[in-house]
Amino acid sequence: MPKHTNGARGGSTRRRDVTLDEKRDQEPRPSNDLVLSHGNTEGSRNSAAILASSNGAIQRLAAFTQYFESSFTSDMDMVERVYGTEVDREAEIQRLNEAMEALSNLKSEQMENLRRENEELLNGQEACDRERNRYRTMQEELEAQYAEAEADREEEYKRKLQEEKDKTQKRIKTSKAEIKAESRERVQELEDQNAELSAMNEQLKQRLSGIEKKLEAKKTRHARVEKSLEEDNKQLTAELKQLKSEFPVEGQPVDAEKFQHISDAIKVVSSRYFQKLPAWALTHPERIHQDLSKLSPIFESTPIWQSEISEFLRLRHVRHVISTCLCDFIWQPFFPQNCLPNREVVSPFLEAVSNSLSASGGRSESAWRVLTLRGIDDLGGESSGVEPVMHRVLEILQPLIVPSESAGFQKDLLKIINESITLWMAARKDEARFIVEKNPDPSDKENWQAEDTQGFENVSMPPDEKIDTSSITPLCLFPNILQTTSGGQSVRVHQGSALFPTSPVWIQAVLEKKEHEEELAKAVSDARWKVNARRMSSSASPNSPVKERFS
Repeated sequence: MPKHTNGARGGSTRRRDVTLDEKRDQEPRPSNDLVLSHGNTEGSRNSAAILASSNGAIQRLAAFTQYFESSFTSDMDMVERVYGTEVDREAEIQRLNEAMEALSNLKSEQMENLRRENEELLNGQEACDRERNRYRTMQEELEAQYAEAEADREEEYKRKLQEEKDKTQKRIKTSKAEIKAESRERVQELEDQNAELSAMNEQLKQRLSGIEKKLEAKKTRHARVEKSLEEDNKQLTAELKQLKSEFPVEGQPVDAEKFQHISDAIKVVSSRYFQKLPAWALTHPERIHQDLSKLSPIFESTPIWQSEISEFLRLRHVRHVISTCLCDFIWQPFFPQNCLPNREVVSPFLEAVSNSLSASGGRSESAWRVLTLRGIDDLGGESSGVEPVMHRVLEILQPLIVPSESAGFQKDLLKIINESITLWMAARKDEARFIVEKNPDPSDKENWQAEDTQGFENVSMPPDEKIDTSSITPLCLFPNILQTTSGGQSVRVHQGSALFPTSPVWIQAVLEKKEHEEELAKAVSDARWKVNARRMSSSASPNSPVKERFS
């Protein structure tokens, strides 16, 4: 038999044999003690003889095993490989048989499930067929019922229609007979009315003939009257032209925006030239305040120092001075007043006459006012009214003007004065009378708008401090200008603006001025006390000249 090399299969067979040998080694074997004990039972052998006999047999067995292994190793390996292959094939066949059996069982279960589902579907289909047949039967019954009901409804409709038709024909026949009877009566009435109208027409024709004759006569008289009226109209037109030349009343409207422009110009000039105080005002604020209070009492409640509240009030006082000077010297009913002799008496008298004529209504006041103003203009000559305003404004505000800006202020002020004069020269001769109000009324919110104090909303007032503002006069920042028509109706041309003493800014300024005066009085009192104390100490000393004089 040919020899084969040890392959992979032989290795596995050898491992399997080793495993079998290990299992045999693990099986219980009779121990030497048992052999010895067994030998002892026999009683005829001793331990040395037994060992000697066993050693020989073992040696022979080992030699035989060695010979058998050396002679049949390759054959044993091939047998082991073939046997191992057959064993593996049997195991694979067994595994495949088990898989086939499992698949057969699964297929049987699935076939059974499919059979049951098929039966359920067949049962469901039969039920659906029965339900469909039932619905088809119900539909046929409903269609039959609907056709029957439709036929009955059609028959009932035809019957009712025929009944209504018969009734309508009866009503038409009855109405036709009634209409014929009414028509005959109406025709008879119309014929009678026609006969009456024909008779009246004849009478009217006869009267119209007489009226036409009278109308001709009236036309002739009307032509003569019209000719006479035309001659009278020409004469009245000539007289009216002469009256207009003698009593010119200008009716050109005055633009209210021009007053607003002057107000804005005053604001700009005040902010431009009076935000900064001159050096002497910063050095001697009390003296400047006294001088301003003498020139204009409105400065009595306003402190003169460098603070936001003082600056706010100072600018409003400047606007008040400029606006009131325009009202006092320019915006008067009979401007320019310096042309009037004894104007302190004549001007109020002329205003009283104007008010009296205005109360009587009509155009008498405007005609009288225009003629009076013409006479005043003739008396005035070249007088423009600029000098009094300029003199008064500079007289009051000069202590607050920085010397380097005085010329610029006078130039801008001159522009405001000239614009005010130009506007008033047109307004004073208007048919409607202009009224300039410079005394603000806190309760009259329609004609007076309170000055905006934006930026001073957080000014805090002491809760226990009570300030009496009843003696403080409101500041007129720009006058309220009204226009009174010949019918006595007043129309506002420009709303006035004012700063009222109840404003938190003004109250805070009064409080600051009061605190400053108290501090100043305390400082003066302390200074006097120190002077008196110094005098008393010097008089009490031993070398005092006063003591030597009386010693």
